[in-house]
Formats: sequence, C-alpha cells, structure tokens
Amino acid sequence: MLKKDQHNYLNFTRKEKNGIIAILAAVLLFLLIPFLYPFFFTTQSIATTDYTKALDSLRILKADSNKIFYKRNYNDNKYHSNYKTANSNFNSPIKGELFYFDPNSLPVEGWIRMGVKEKTANTIQNYLSKGGKFRQPEDIKKIWGLRPDLLERIIPYVRIAQPNSSTQQYENKIYPGYEKKIYEKKVIHSIDINQGDSLAYLSLPGVGPSYARRIINFRNKLGGFYSIHQVSETFGLPDSTFQKIKPLLLISNEPVKKININTATQDEMKAHPYIRYQLANLLLQFRTQHGAYKSIDEIKKIMIVNDELFNKISPYLTVE
Repeated sequence: MLKKDQHNYLNFTRKEKNGIIAILAAVLLFLLIPFLYPFFFTTQSIATTDYTKALDSLRILKADSNKIFYKRNYNDNKYHSNYKTANSNFNSPIKGELFYFDPNSLPVEGWIRMGVKEKTANTIQNYLSKGGKFRQPEDIKKIWGLRPDLLERIIPYVRIAQPNSSTQQYENKIYPGYEKKIYEKKVIHSIDINQGDSLAYLSLPGVGPSYARRIINFRNKLGGFYSIHQVSETFGLPDSTFQKIKPLLLISNEPVKKININTATQDEMKAHPYIRYQLANLLLQFRTQHGAYKSIDEIKKIMIVNDELFNKISPYLTVE
C-alpha cells in the first residue's frame, strides 16, 4: 500500500502534464519575442532632411531680425513695405513755431504749436497737474519723448517766472493768442464764533457745508460759545482742521443762554449737550429733596459732578 502511494506522488496526471507544457511554451514565447519582433514589425527610418531644413529656416529668421532696415518684395514686384526703426522719425524736419514761453503755464496747444507731439504735451500737463515744476530751462530735457534737436531749438526761448516776481512782463507775450490768467490769492478773514453764519464758517480752510452746519447746530444747542476751544467739540470735526482754523477764530463778550436749574424741567435740562438725561435727572432729584438751589456751587454735592464737569457746565446754569 505504501509503495503504491509513493508511485502516485512521482507521476503526473494528463491535466498536470498539459499545464506544465503550456507554461513552458509561454515562457519560451516571451524569451523569443525580441528576436521575432523585426520579422513582424518594420521600423520607419527618420528623415532628417525636414528637420535640417527647419533649423536652417530658424537661423535665417534670426539673422533677419537683427537687421535694422529690410525690404520685402511681393511676386509682382509692385508692392513693397519698408520697415524703419523708431529713430527714423528724428530725420524728419521739425515743424513748429518759436516763441517765448513758460513751461509751467504753457497749455497743451502751445506745446503742439512748437512741434511737440500731442501725447508728449499731455504727459507734460500730467506732470504739472501732480505738482511737478520746471525750475530752470534745462529741466525740460528730462521730459521723455522730446527730440534732442527740438530741445536745442526751444530751450533758448524758455522764460520761467520767479515765484515772487511780477508776471506783468510775460502777460500776452508768453504765448501769442493765449491770455495768461493771473489768480489772486484768496484772503481769509477771522470770524466771531458766536456771530458767524454758515457763509462765514465756509470761508475757513477745510470747513465745508457739513462742518459749518454742525458747528452752528452745536452752538445753538449750547446757547452760545464761551471758549474758542468748544468749537473743537463739534461732532466729526477733525482736530487737524480745528488747529488750522483756530488762529482765525474770535469770540465776543456776548453772554451765553443760561438754564435756571430751579425752574427748568427735566426735558429742558437734558436737551443741553453738557447735561443730558442722567445729570438732568440727578439735578431734578436733588432739587426735589433739598429744595431750590441757593447757588450754582450746590450742584457739586451731586456725586458725578466733579470739578472738570462743574467748570464745563456752570457758565450755562443760573439759580435766578
């Protein structure tokens, strides 16, 4: 029995033999593929002629791009286009009129009349509008786009007016047909902060309609100003603006409107910008508990009324 089992382990069945043969055949086929590939597939040779021609064309184009002037002729030799460099425009003659001018005030039309391109003239006006200034004739050489020969031609005609010198000598002479406008410096007058109206406040530097309206409304609610510094308390008014207008502000001896704390209602007191609801309520309660005020100093007995607040509101209070 044992010998029979050993004999079975050393033999293969028909299916096993077929499987082994198939595996060996597949391995052999994979090993032979590199040798059999040329018989079934033909490799195409790469033609280098087209590649060489393309390289030659690129070299020719590169060489042509380095040329300054070249001409292209069409088949019928009738049409052609000339390509010129940007500097070729300098060879054309200058067309323009010469006259004395101030580059700081000359309009665009004046530059064009001298032979300057419109684009360059607009560039100059742009420079001037942003605060630029020509201080000497040679400064116009810094303008990009002006031809050197044009510069040499117009520089002798530059006449720059000095800041403090009279402009009368240049009027109607700088640019023929152009009348130079002379602007007078705006004169700013001082105003009385208690008597000035909206127009008076509008004359101050940095004060527009909104600020003028707010200052007057604040003054009316207070009952008048007793100090110039009170103007700075106007809602939304920047301190920089107040410091600018402060030297122009005056205050009269006109008395301010006062509130009688012995007879005023809570609504009348709280309408004042310095009192408001909380203090108005406390003033009324103190008067109810202790009777009529004998002097303004009595409000110091109210806890929230410190020296700073007392000095601020006392000019607007009375007991009579």
